[in-house]
Amino acid sequence: MSNMLVHLPTDLYSPEQLSAVVIELRTYIGVLRDATVRARATKSEVSAPGHLSALLLGVFRGAGADSTDIEASEKLLKELEAIRDKAPAVHLMMAALPNRDLKRKFTDWFRASVHPYTLLTFATRADIGGGIVVQAGSHIYDYSFRQQILANRTRISEIYARVRQ
Repeated sequence: MSNMLVHLPTDLYSPEQLSAVVIELRTYIGVLRDATVRARATKSEVSAPGHLSALLLGVFRGAGADSTDIEASEKLLKELEAIRDKAPAVHLMMAALPNRDLKRKFTDWFRASVHPYTLLTFATRADIGGGIVVQAGSHIYDYSFRQQILANRTRISEIYARVRQ
């Protein structure tokens, strides 16, 4: 990726969120250009136009960039597009969707242990019973209860026989 170091906020964890931030930043740059032209015409100071989402503000903070600087914003946009195109994506399947805190923990762990720009998607699968199934590229890592039960079928029948006695 390019020479600007971007630290993605923990709450920006999915490819969809990153795409939304890229679209928002692209729109914001256009509005910022218009505000700059207006400021030059009226010989006044450029003020930050409009409202920015918490995710985009977090991206600006994480990059150490000024949101009123057009060049920094354009550079940040290029970096985010590069991240979106090249970042590793991991799909996590669980019996129930995780809450916000658990999503943050997963995101922090993957970004510290796998890659700093890892993007995660979360889905539910009722057939796994519990645990997690991780899909990274074409590799699937099954840590579900279902897998453990199927791997120990004889043990399950022993437990069932004891319960019936």
